[in-house]
Amino acid sequence: MRLSRAAALAASVLVGVSVLTACAQNETPAASGTPTSADLCADITTVTDGTLTVGTSSPAFPPYVIDNKPQNGKGFESAVAYAVADQMGFTKDQVTWTFAPFSKLFAPGSKDYDFALNQIAISDKRERAVTFSDPYYEAPNAVLVLKDSAYAGATNVADLKDAKIGVQIGTTGQEQVESIIQPSQQVAVFPDTSGMAQALKNGQIDALVTDLPTTLYLRNVEISNSTVVGTLPSDVPADQWGLVLEKDNPLVSCVNQALGELTSDGTLDQITQQWMADYSKAPELQS
Repeated sequence: MRLSRAAALAASVLVGVSVLTACAQNETPAASGTPTSADLCADITTVTDGTLTVGTSSPAFPPYVIDNKPQNGKGFESAVAYAVADQMGFTKDQVTWTFAPFSKLFAPGSKDYDFALNQIAISDKRERAVTFSDPYYEAPNAVLVLKDSAYAGATNVADLKDAKIGVQIGTTGQEQVESIIQPSQQVAVFPDTSGMAQALKNGQIDALVTDLPTTLYLRNVEISNSTVVGTLPSDVPADQWGLVLEKDNPLVSCVNQALGELTSDGTLDQITQQWMADYSKAPELQS
């Protein structure tokens, strides 16, 4: 069984963090003119003065959010949001959450949040409408079917050609299914993951495609008698997720500095290992 690209990424992150840490121990202190997040965030303007407003969608699944309550700080993206907020100078009590459908988070126009996160992949198309931070995670999309499905033995994308495949609207999964698998049946599009999962349970679709950690969670918890046949082939670029800001929001410099410091001091890796280590391994479908 081959490991997914997300597993390889996790290993490379560990090595990278070790190198960064070793270098940091041997380097002289940074020049006084080097800006820190404290410098870049000193005079920021937020949607609500004195508060950092974070956007996401509901429902939000583990391992990203636990109990669908991002305000509890539990789950990967909840923890990332609070770590970035802390680095920017906001206490947990100064963080509030607002909710919107997934596609609204990266739609054009003004935003009622300072940044949003919900496994939102960075893409050229989306960057025409919003501004992204540097990436904070990377994952491929994966395929989930029922164990008694005719497609449970799929080992390559051609094996899924005749499957009725479900995707969430506006996701890279939709784009990749249509361009890589090119199914003979029209792709079924759902407004959220819950509807897509229910359709698989009911036999309305043969397979669903979403990011690997979500696919593994659905297999483990939500959809009994299901199996992950694999991630999309490695020649399909894995999605890099970024925090989403209103287009050209100058706050992005502060956010990126905070993410950079969390990466350099190992905090981001610790959060990733705590919440994502069990959601990164799957076989890979062949082209």
